[in-house]
Amino acid sequence: MRSILIVQIKQNLSNSNQTIDIVYTWVNGDDPVYIKKCQKFAENLDDVNPERFRDVYDMIKYSLRSIEQFVPWSGNIYILTQKPQVPDWLNTDHPRIKVVHHEDIFDEAYLPTYSSSVIESYLDKIPELSEHFLYMNDDFLFGKETPLEAFISKEGKINVFGTLFGENPSWRIYEAKNDIVGLGLVEHCPLLVKKEHWNAMYKLWPERTHEKRLHRFRQDDDFMAYKLYKYYMLKYQRQTCRPVNVFELKKWQIFHKITNNFSRQQKAFDRMVRVRPNFYCLNDDQKDNPNQKVVELVQEFLKNYYPDKSSFEK
Repeated sequence: MRSILIVQIKQNLSNSNQTIDIVYTWVNGDDPVYIKKCQKFAENLDDVNPERFRDVYDMIKYSLRSIEQFVPWSGNIYILTQKPQVPDWLNTDHPRIKVVHHEDIFDEAYLPTYSSSVIESYLDKIPELSEHFLYMNDDFLFGKETPLEAFISKEGKINVFGTLFGENPSWRIYEAKNDIVGLGLVEHCPLLVKKEHWNAMYKLWPERTHEKRLHRFRQDDDFMAYKLYKYYMLKYQRQTCRPVNVFELKKWQIFHKITNNFSRQQKAFDRMVRVRPNFYCLNDDQKDNPNQKVVELVQEFLKNYYPDKSSFEK
């Protein structure tokens, strides 16, 4: 028997007014005003690591094109960013586009923040967000039409990506220290989230959550939301979720690091076009001196894969 969850979501999707919203966290790290603000609070070089902030590929624009083209069950699209930033090409008059600034939903004690870990901890506070939503980084893209079943199992359970063999991740969780240890490559995936669970997982450790939200910049001992979410779901919501092992995940997803080796990048992007995964991540790993030939290669790939402007663009 299919679970209540899948029945409810399918019933919602049968109603044209009920869909699953998409949430992006985004920042234009090339903005001089943003850079100046960031440098004011930075304490070390990692705080201003360009790989975390730069926007040379305008990736979110192509990600939105992929959503419109390949995710028919998507609803409103929320872009969570720092005031006053808005992508200059974005059609903010589009009825499905909702720009939300940190100042709109964050507790004042934690502002300003330049930490993705802090920003992610507030996703469930976005007003009018659907109870189930898909969380996307701006470097996540869809490569072909993807059914909701990629994120919800046939039994109606939320698919939890980020395990090697479908294991309970307790071996990489140290509750005594409250540190969340990750698995790297298998964790760069869109997440289907239930707001109730997102809120509850931070309430497991309220004092540590407060402490980590005080971090202006990302730190190694932060609560990384996508890791904490997997831990919470597989330990406390096991009856409503299904762990997905790396071999099954690879049928849907490709994780790719953009490096400065041109010949390897060329082969990788040729493969991407040939395979056309359901979703993939293009992770910037070009350090502080990107190879311009690689930059142009990636830009050309994106323009060719998604040649048509979406309705989300001006």
